[in-house]
Amino acid sequence: MTIPQSKIKDFSALYFSLYNPRTKDRVDPQDKGGEYRSLLGLPGGTSHASYPLVEAEATKAGFKLVEGKGNDPDTLGKQIVYVYDTKKFPFYQGEVYHQYHNDFQSPAYGKAYNLLADLALEEGRIKGTGCPDRI
Repeated sequence: MTIPQSKIKDFSALYFSLYNPRTKDRVDPQDKGGEYRSLLGLPGGTSHASYPLVEAEATKAGFKLVEGKGNDPDTLGKQIVYVYDTKKFPFYQGEVYHQYHNDFQSPAYGKAYNLLADLALEEGRIKGTGCPDRI
């Protein structure tokens, strides 16, 4: 995903608002382990020109940003979000099933959102991974 420079601050505010407002934890606390850590990626990581905007929104929301080193531990209960340099740590898409599905702890996002997976597949923005695509 590429976010226009002019929208980084707005995206950051939205991103940090998605956490549980009381605990500052992700909305799926039953999932534990490093593979569930909270993170975001920026080209250049903490050296990215927009990092200060992201950091300001994180601080305002009660989070601390930490430079991701790879294979970092879980963030549950720590109010931290790792920031990864996407040049060193590129994005790897998960199974299609995990794209555009409803969160298990909050109200459903709606069928229009769920069907975005089919559109993204058709347009080549996401690809089959060899794992089951639908459950």
